Amino acid sequence: MVTTLCAVLLGQLKIDHLVPELQGDQWLNTEKPIKLADRKGKVTLVHFWTFACYNCKNNLPAVKRLTERFKKDDVITIGVHTPEIEIEKDFNRVTEQTKKLGIEYPVLFDGKLENWNSWKLDCWPTLFVIDKKGRFRAGWRGELNFNGQNGEDKIRDVVIKLLAEK
Repeated sequence: MVTTLCAVLLGQLKIDHLVPELQGDQWLNTEKPIKLADRKGKVTLVHFWTFACYNCKNNLPAVKRLTERFKKDDVITIGVHTPEIEIEKDFNRVTEQTKKLGIEYPVLFDGKLENWNSWKLDCWPTLFVIDKKGRFRAGWRGELNFNGQNGEDKIRDVVIKLLAEK
């Protein structure tokens, strides 16, 4: 059994509970919307972030490494851009910043905070690990590698365990 990597609940999601389906139709870096239901049988990372957030920017290299590391295993990262301040509510600006920041994985624009609210979040960045059955299995609030916490390695280890599960 994989447990949460955080001392506190990630939002109000509980380990082994199904995660809410992603809502919205404005996507970047994908030709069609991604449904978590279509990811059954596969491990998925869901990264809530916003472009003007210093901590979110600091997380991007680690998220990119995780994304690249597990690409061959059909693990994907889905970014959910949820604005915190007014300038982040402009989809064109999000598109521009996503390119500028070198984000190549699919990004859902959560301009109305529908996903933020349904996942019951309270801070940026937050990274979720979703298992092959669509359940929340682990996650991380804040910067993965802040102050020697090695969150990137911990998330990596969880993904490896989940890939081995039947």
